[in-house]
Amino acid sequence: MPPPVPLTRTPAPSLDFSQPGTPAAEDFGDIYFSIDGGLAESRAVFLEGCGLPNNWMGREVFTIAELGFGSGLNFLAAWQAWRDSGATGRLHFISVEAFPFEHRDLSRALAHFPELAELATPLIESWPGPVRGVHRRHFGSITLTLIHDAVAPALADQSFQADAWFLDGFSPAKNPDMWSPAIISDVARLSAPGARVATFTVAGAVRRALSDAGFEVEKKEGFGRKRQRLEARLPEQATAPTRPQAPTIIGAGIAGASIAAAFLRRGINPTVLFDPDHIAASENGAALIKPRLDLQDRPESRFFLSSFLYAREIYRGATRYEGLVHCPKTDSEAVRLARIAAQMPLGANHLRWTDETLEMDSSLVIDTEAARTSLLAGADVQARRVDSLDSLKGPIIFAGGYGVRTLLPDAAFRFSRGQLSWGSGGIERPVTYGGYAIPIRGQILLGATHDRIENHDTAFELRAEDDAANLAQAISQGLDLDPDVQSFRASVRVTTADTLPRLVRTQTTKAEQDLWILSGLGSRGFVFAPLLGEALVSAYLGEPSPLADSLSDKLSRRPD
Repeated sequence: MPPPVPLTRTPAPSLDFSQPGTPAAEDFGDIYFSIDGGLAESRAVFLEGCGLPNNWMGREVFTIAELGFGSGLNFLAAWQAWRDSGATGRLHFISVEAFPFEHRDLSRALAHFPELAELATPLIESWPGPVRGVHRRHFGSITLTLIHDAVAPALADQSFQADAWFLDGFSPAKNPDMWSPAIISDVARLSAPGARVATFTVAGAVRRALSDAGFEVEKKEGFGRKRQRLEARLPEQATAPTRPQAPTIIGAGIAGASIAAAFLRRGINPTVLFDPDHIAASENGAALIKPRLDLQDRPESRFFLSSFLYAREIYRGATRYEGLVHCPKTDSEAVRLARIAAQMPLGANHLRWTDETLEMDSSLVIDTEAARTSLLAGADVQARRVDSLDSLKGPIIFAGGYGVRTLLPDAAFRFSRGQLSWGSGGIERPVTYGGYAIPIRGQILLGATHDRIENHDTAFELRAEDDAANLAQAISQGLDLDPDVQSFRASVRVTTADTLPRLVRTQTTKAEQDLWILSGLGSRGFVFAPLLGEALVSAYLGEPSPLADSLSDKLSRRPD
């Protein structure tokens, strides 16, 4: 077994802005876009080279994949063309970048194109920065998926089908790894029938690799100082997939709401059913949006970061606080957190170790009701108890949390009870310490206990001893709290043996009735659910996933 690799941020490029009109990558000795006109080059080489916008017209879903996001100029050119063409479907734009820009450099590079400012501004505002893994962002009918990793492992961990490819890395002479036969073979594997490829280079090795991978290759007139460029296509005929019917979603907590929002984003209105008598964990009033932190670089570790950054985007309108402090409970936890902060897995402005505490400057406290209301806006939400899946017709998506115990009794999830309490005192900002203290509604929300359920009949009963435990844990961290506390509510966490959530496709006892399960989110439902809801809907509709294949494999295992 190979030794563990620390999870660090991706390297940002070393940029030289001294050349007129374009930044240069010092490590590669190459420029990011043509000094003869970068935007015109994107349109001529990549859009025209892939037959766009004509080829995406009339398509419900069209997917462009790119090697080399760089400054994002090709993405913005495609976005502008999509908007101006009047296309009515959804455009997926997937881009691999081993050296993502820092925020300030992305802003500086795109300032060369004031005509794109209206589009560049939201891209810059939602930019994840140099964080390893897969990052998804939405801009109306356009979905951007950024894969921040070296090209070989990035492509090896994907299974999308692209209709068009922009091959826009640095020149083959200066960046040979991106143009190798193995990479071009992966490009072919990830291409839909009839896919087209465009690139600025006509290097013989690239032409041969494309031809050997099954593409028909042609030289075309180049742009600016380049005499020629390449276009290539797969000879097969493209076919438009049929979309499945809208499902019934069981559960209107944060998991069900996130799934519904992902469907609504695509113009599909699912039916959402919820039990009006069930006490959902999503109704706690406030939720912490902070990353689960891991020292090692693993598929799930990258997911913890990307789901956190995605959740920040989704909850922009429901934020109560930005920034919190975490107090380690033990010396060993303090050492671990200091190491994580030093590795900078999230880049700058997210985590700071201060010798005693971890400052989590980008973490949030959100209003849970506002978040769920926003996500469910426009959905067909019905108060209806479901006692059996067999009573429902058509495809079903189960996202009911604790309801998994009765509706899917054979699924081996685990359950733990958590009680919240109200306190008062002199706390001005959120503090976490294993538990948490959140100033809200003029009081301090304290939580939460974490107990194994001995009797499910009493799982939601309020207990004075749990209030005392919440208060004692907070006071042990030196927090200024009054001794009187009151019970608020109790709910149940659903987890798995490996503590990872589950996104599983299976079937009900009815023949060929699709059943999708999203559960096991534990105490991080508000962090994990938005990205997992998007992933489930992407899989349901056959669209590119926001999850790497290696992570999907882990999450799709039935819990044991």
